[in-house]
Amino acid sequence: MESELDDLNSLDAFLKALPEKLEKTPYDYNLYTQWIQLLRAVGDIDSLRSARQHMCARLAVSNDLFLEWIADEEAQPDALSDELVLKNIIDLFRMAVHERVSLIMWQRYVDFAAGLAHSHDEDVKKAASAAFDGPDYLFSVLQQAVNATSAHYLQSQALWPQYCDYIALEIKRAEGSHRDKLVDQLRNVFFERLAQPHAGLEDTFAMYSEFTTRYNEAEYEQRMIEANKVASDTRTRCTQRNAFEDDLVASNGSWSDYARYIDKLVQDNANSPKEVCMLYERALVLNCYSPEVWHDYIVYLDSLSRDKQSALEVARRAIRNCPWSGKLWAQVVYLAFLHAGYAQATQDFTQAVDTHAVDYSMVDHAG
Repeated sequence: MESELDDLNSLDAFLKALPEKLEKTPYDYNLYTQWIQLLRAVGDIDSLRSARQHMCARLAVSNDLFLEWIADEEAQPDALSDELVLKNIIDLFRMAVHERVSLIMWQRYVDFAAGLAHSHDEDVKKAASAAFDGPDYLFSVLQQAVNATSAHYLQSQALWPQYCDYIALEIKRAEGSHRDKLVDQLRNVFFERLAQPHAGLEDTFAMYSEFTTRYNEAEYEQRMIEANKVASDTRTRCTQRNAFEDDLVASNGSWSDYARYIDKLVQDNANSPKEVCMLYERALVLNCYSPEVWHDYIVYLDSLSRDKQSALEVARRAIRNCPWSGKLWAQVVYLAFLHAGYAQATQDFTQAVDTHAVDYSMVDHAG
């Protein structure tokens, strides 16, 4: 018993000392994760939430840590019928999908929203509508998920059909002019998708054929000719991409192969910046601790005259992953000066210096 008490006292003293240690070393990834796991073990939800918030304010948080955090919040008593708790969970999902482009995280977010929407508990539905600021939150989350992932050549087809299914279900429930409007909306969704290079293009074409048979059978031939014109050009672009995708498989996603792929798309002005950005995001899944990849991504975004703010947002994500990189901090300061002015740039510079961010190595940061 005495030994157990000594262990508990030692654990308590250690937990109390951790925040002070992190004040001195605020980018110590391993220390944060150690703090969080110890607090999970003792079941102190309030301190656990605070520790996670501290970590999230400084460093990039992995999908696994976000999902663990969300699961702990969902496990609280009556969590799904409590508007404030739901808002907190929704904010966590939003933070997670902003941290990195992740099909897994978007799917979990969609599943979470669907679970609330399909609940038989009226208190849950009421709390969800309030937390999401409206009753149409499932469609909104699906739309956000598709917009964020549609340019992922290999994986975007996982979410897109769910979006179509939702609209198709609304068509079944609708009547008159509202039904016609929804049919037109879904047709436009199909045409946008047919113009987007993706590995599931032929599946999309087959889905459009079924859609046209059901809603425009009298005009089937003309509708399919129009669709095939769009899909034909996209097939050519898919063929070009397939060679690069094969190279990525062969090299297990090496940055050099991603860089060649990106260069090819940038050289071809017919390709959208959204596709290029998605390739950078895919590369960062495997290279999030590489300042070189982040730097190239930021330079590319900064070269787009209409997307300067995105460059700053990505630069801020970069220093959350690579706080030891003086080059990335310099980009943050420069972009902050351009978009937010001298005061913000000075604040960012002071943060880098005062917290000794650039003193950290990749080994210290990556747990």
